Amino acid sequence: IFNYFDGFEDRASDNDSNEFEFANHFYQKGAKSQTLTVKLTSQWTNVFSTELFLSRNTMDDSQVTVGPRDFGDFQISIGGRDGTVYLGADDSRQANALDTTSNFVKLAGQYLAGRHVVSGGFERESLTIFNQFVQHSRGGEYDFFDDSPGNPAYCAALSAQGRFDDPGCDLSGMDRFELGRPSRIYYGSGGGSNDPVDASAEFTNAKNSLYLQDSLFLDQQNLTIVAGLRYEFFTSGDRPVFNQTFTEANGGLRNDQNIDGISLWMPRLGFTWSVSDDLVLRGGVGRYSGGNPNVWLSNAWSNDGLTNVQTRLNNFGGSGSIFDGSIPLTGTEPGRETSVPASLFNQVAGTTPEDANDSFLVLISPDYKQPYEWKFSVGGSYRLPYEIQADVDYLHTELSDSAYYVDLSQEIVGTTRAGGPIYDYSNGRDNFMLTNADTGASSDIFSIMLRRFWTNGLDMFLGYSYIRAEDVAPMTSSVAGSNFDNVALIDINSPVPGTSQYVVPHRFTLRASYGRDFFWDSETRFTLYGVLSEGQPQSYVMGSQDLEGDGQFGRHLLYVPTGVDDPNVVFADGFNTTEFFNWVSRENLSPGFVSRNGTHAKWSKRIDFRIDQEFPTGGDTRGRVYLKMYNVGNWVSAAILDHDREEQWGKVWDAQFFSVQVMDSDVNDEGQYVFNEFSDRAISDLIETRSNWEVRIGVGFRF
Repeated sequence: IFNYFDGFEDRASDNDSNEFEFANHFYQKGAKSQTLTVKLTSQWTNVFSTELFLSRNTMDDSQVTVGPRDFGDFQISIGGRDGTVYLGADDSRQANALDTTSNFVKLAGQYLAGRHVVSGGFERESLTIFNQFVQHSRGGEYDFFDDSPGNPAYCAALSAQGRFDDPGCDLSGMDRFELGRPSRIYYGSGGGSNDPVDASAEFTNAKNSLYLQDSLFLDQQNLTIVAGLRYEFFTSGDRPVFNQTFTEANGGLRNDQNIDGISLWMPRLGFTWSVSDDLVLRGGVGRYSGGNPNVWLSNAWSNDGLTNVQTRLNNFGGSGSIFDGSIPLTGTEPGRETSVPASLFNQVAGTTPEDANDSFLVLISPDYKQPYEWKFSVGGSYRLPYEIQADVDYLHTELSDSAYYVDLSQEIVGTTRAGGPIYDYSNGRDNFMLTNADTGASSDIFSIMLRRFWTNGLDMFLGYSYIRAEDVAPMTSSVAGSNFDNVALIDINSPVPGTSQYVVPHRFTLRASYGRDFFWDSETRFTLYGVLSEGQPQSYVMGSQDLEGDGQFGRHLLYVPTGVDDPNVVFADGFNTTEFFNWVSRENLSPGFVSRNGTHAKWSKRIDFRIDQEFPTGGDTRGRVYLKMYNVGNWVSAAILDHDREEQWGKVWDAQFFSVQVMDSDVNDEGQYVFNEFSDRAISDLIETRSNWEVRIGVGFRF
């Protein structure tokens, strides 16, 4: 079997509700894939058979900015931290290409012995990855932070230059952009050459699996028992480029660790018992692998401080400008690939094995283990009166050795009055190590489904699911730095299990379908589908300023004072305590640190409707024309009842992708949180594309 795919689409880089991006910040996601598969099944005797399966897949994945490729990424903060405007090539798409070659082989056998079916085999999947992921390499990234929300009223009448000259005024993000005074600048490229091609990484690893399973059929008891054992182990002869400078700076810790030799035993046991004609019970217990996180592993090859060198220039006070020469550039057009800060360009150019970068590295812990899960399940199917089929299932999962990142360059330098650690850079900066959590997380999933089929062509389905799920870190990105940053916590290097931001606690589902031959002996079918679900959760956080080395954007869990006289907090002059504590009461928050992902987005309600009409086309072929209406409720309220947008039905909500910072804060010399300004920001994010009604009409043929 041979499959070929070639496609692309334009995508937004940063499109949250509090973000705006110009067209040149979008990128084109392309993929070209070829797969060749060969399968040979052999029946050697009446009781013994084998299967040989071979597959090869090549995938060329590209992410190319739609704007000029040599124009850098400009990020302008608006209204403090309320929003961001983006223009220019997204920092992660300035040099981004991923090519993979996967070879899979499976040899399996099955042997029948009385009531036993014994199966076993060997599988090997080798994956070769070529990864060119060089952030900030064609123009860099310029961040313009907004520090103006606390300005005195008179500052608003001044020009950008006037606010810069006045020591009583802070600059807005637009002021900084106008004056060419970025808060910080990133640049990265190939070490020693400033050519991003030289920063490409290539490595191969293989996952090998051996397994043995016995299925026992007990006919008299209508019972089937399945027991098995699976063993997985990784092999890899490739290592990241060794960085002696980093190793000497970190007490001998090497950055060239791979996953060669990592292994996991996975025993499993399950059963299916037909108790009666109306009742079937099922259950099982087993250990399962947490998967092969190649996208995280590849970061170690792409960020070694030698071949891919990332640098940063801090200018938070705004003293330097890219316009007046106080920040010297390599060219005359700020923001272009040929005009980056000369100090950063020279730092990359001067990188050698003897003088490598000791910052912005990613590495794999020498003690890294394969994450795994223990799963325990039980369920049953029962035929109720009136021919109603009920399915009830429960699944409990215990996660161990969850993967997450720590920053080796930061250490604890103090403690807040409330007991939270204060971190700062002590040895380089932004050196992220992939490691395992010491504490486990767990989840529980319960579901019930009711189904009924009538002889007149009507069938109905009603379902409900409840999910409680934890994780140590959500690991939302393929980039190490983003995975480290995008988790709300108190201790940045010791996250603890908390509610997963992917969880949907309650979900109700309804499906009703009716089919009948009205025309040409061909079926007409009407289908109604509805969903009611609670929103995913997110965290309320405060500022991370003074709590970690690079705390420009908040991700520390909000501390809720016991009152205005809480000794752990100081309220800045002019702080509206009444508004804040009213919000605390409305959100039902308790004193102390809020829980991670403790607040859920609004409930979503949506109904879809579909009509299918078959029609004859001659011979053995059949045609079908269909009409789909998505979000019927929104159509009724918007097009028929003419409701205002706020009153329209069928709204679909999600939680904000990033933690929601409601408090601009820092820490004083006494370790007290200083609450400067409160912002009533929402967890819920309306998904416009799914909250609007839509109609599609199509036709299909079946041969």
